[in-house]
Amino acid sequence: MTEGALIAARFALMLDLALLMGLPLFWWVMGMAGRSATLIILAIAGAALSVLWLMASAASMTGAPITSPDWATARILLTMTPIGPVLAVRAAALLLALLLAGIGSIRPTLLPAAIAAATLAWTGHAGATEGLAGTIHRVADVAHIWAAAGWIAALAVLLHALLTVNPTRTEARRVAKMLAHFSVMGTLLVVTLVISGAVNAAMIVGLSDLPALRSSRYGLLLGMKLTLFGLMLALAALNRWRLTPALERGTPQQATRHLRLSLTVETIAALAIIGLVAWLGTLDPLG
Repeated sequence: MTEGALIAARFALMLDLALLMGLPLFWWVMGMAGRSATLIILAIAGAALSVLWLMASAASMTGAPITSPDWATARILLTMTPIGPVLAVRAAALLLALLLAGIGSIRPTLLPAAIAAATLAWTGHAGATEGLAGTIHRVADVAHIWAAAGWIAALAVLLHALLTVNPTRTEARRVAKMLAHFSVMGTLLVVTLVISGAVNAAMIVGLSDLPALRSSRYGLLLGMKLTLFGLMLALAALNRWRLTPALERGTPQQATRHLRLSLTVETIAALAIIGLVAWLGTLDPLG
């Protein structure tokens, strides 16, 4: 029960911070106005979910239910482990993001939002790696987090656009232009995810121990994550080279329907990957 609560808290926090950073990044790259109200809600939720994650972590350590918070253990985590400074940096970043979004400064919100998202690297396996290897691991993990945030937010915006668009030729071309414009950004995100993911895997497990993953739960979940990532890549390629051109030149109703289905599946796969990452972060890779 406590493990499930911790995984759920990690999932919700990862998704929230990914959207908080990814949305202003996507809006900036695409030249869109954006919505400050959305960022305000995400910043507030990020603070609340950070507290929930802290209490879930304390409950997981003691075996106590999260409904009966172990304040003593939470205090130890805050004052005697790196979690305290990490949460302090995150809180400051979330507060600044909230203030900037509150005055309507959407683009500047990207910087504190990126800092808040980056703190996730210090609450997983990367945070436990020491020395130069630890620095390399955390840099790769931050790059992975930022790239994932950009992709997840892009999926959210694009899927929303397709679900709310009127299937007329003019509107279809507007959405198709948005999808085509995203292709360059999407390529950079994928390259970053692949390179940083490979570095993370090597740092967490070690090249010599990679074969041992075949018989571990960590290896099974990692294999599921990679399979889903492959599915997302295939769908992204389908969207870029087949469905988006069809939306520009074909029947708007049919092309819109196909793109909606493709992006819906891709979004579900992305959410499943976040769930798997939340679970993987609680496991011993070779245990």
